[in-house]
Amino acid sequence: MFRLRRKNKIRAGGPDPRPKDAVEARKRNRVILKWVLTGGIAVNGALGLLLLYIVFLHLPYFNLQQVGVNGNRRLSREEVIEASQLEGGINLLTVSLGDVAERLKRHPWIRSATVYRRFPGRINVEIEERTPRAILAAGKLYYVDEQAQFFTRLLPGDHVNYPLFTGVNAENLESNASEVSEMIRLGLTLMDTLDRSGFGLDRSEIAEIHIDLNEGLSILTSSGRTLVLGRENFDRKLNRYERLKRFLTHRGEWNNARFIDLDYEDRALVRPGRAPAQG
Repeated sequence: MFRLRRKNKIRAGGPDPRPKDAVEARKRNRVILKWVLTGGIAVNGALGLLLLYIVFLHLPYFNLQQVGVNGNRRLSREEVIEASQLEGGINLLTVSLGDVAERLKRHPWIRSATVYRRFPGRINVEIEERTPRAILAAGKLYYVDEQAQFFTRLLPGDHVNYPLFTGVNAENLESNASEVSEMIRLGLTLMDTLDRSGFGLDRSEIAEIHIDLNEGLSILTSSGRTLVLGRENFDRKLNRYERLKRFLTHRGEWNNARFIDLDYEDRALVRPGRAPAQG
């Protein structure tokens, strides 16, 4: 008789008949499939967002309908909007607020600008204008702001009731702009000193403040008197001027004092005639 032989069972812990390369290939395939699915989801999401953005671009809700302007005193609302270059109907989502603010700050009267969106259909603009403190005569007339910067030329009809700085020409303005600004800053400090204490000199008496880039500042009064003050210690020098005025008035000689040099440590030089200003 023939006996049926059983096939030998694979013992536990014996060699795996599956090829090792096939196992590794299946692992790689699963990783690749995972990345393909993830990439597909990401692409679909991006396409969906792009489609949503395109839809938003064409919704009237996001179109610019109104520009609000705050902080303007000298400039009209129309002038501010013109400087911003904002046009009605543009989509608010495409507007670069930083670019709009930079365009506004290029206007000579605008020191700073803040721009922000307000949905639906509105952009608000807040500006800080420059404040004129004086006028600089340097070939042409320029407004000077509170930071001693000359920022724009005067136009016909502009207000001229400000302190006048003289002694600077167009060449000085181009080659020594920082020095001129520093002298103007000293002049504004001088005016503030007079506003606080007076020192026997009314601000309305001042016809001009003369700048000499080497020697400093001089005041020319409406009565034709020249006061040399230099660059520093204005309080002390003006206090000396006040005492000198009282003394000479008491002696009846004040009207003859036409040129007073106060740019000394502890005295003043008085002359009966006006010395020519230099610079």
